[in-house]
Amino acid sequence: MKRIILLATVLLSAGALAHDEGHGPKLNDSGKQGGIVSPVVDAAEASKGTKAALLYKAELVRSEDGTVRIYYYDKDMKPLDLAKLDKSGKAVLSFKKNKKWNKEEFALNQTDGAYVAKAPKALSKPFNIDVVVKEGNKELLTAFDNLD
Repeated sequence: MKRIILLATVLLSAGALAHDEGHGPKLNDSGKQGGIVSPVVDAAEASKGTKAALLYKAELVRSEDGTVRIYYYDKDMKPLDLAKLDKSGKAVLSFKKNKKWNKEEFALNQTDGAYVAKAPKALSKPFNIDVVVKEGNKELLTAFDNLD
């Protein structure tokens, strides 16, 4: 009986750890706009997970009406000059429904020092929002996971 319990515990623990640990190093920064902060990495390094090199930081601020704002900062949390980034970006909202991942893409546009859009409604929680913005030929990726 003890072996069955031990085996069940190990299998359940492995499932919990199987989730992607995110992209880029773990951050402890507080948002300057009241949102959550996530690392920004080169999308080409996304498969490196937490070992991907930190390029910038991004903050996600959500409004009750579904509007999202993404603010970009340098490594020291100073506002990034958005002139070096494309005027628009793309985001993907993903959520699990009926054991299947559903994804909805939406466009972001620079407005008043942030990338702004009305996000689609997630049909289940938690959900993720991945954001890609270009800096020259480089795609910058930031992932906001386990949102509710």
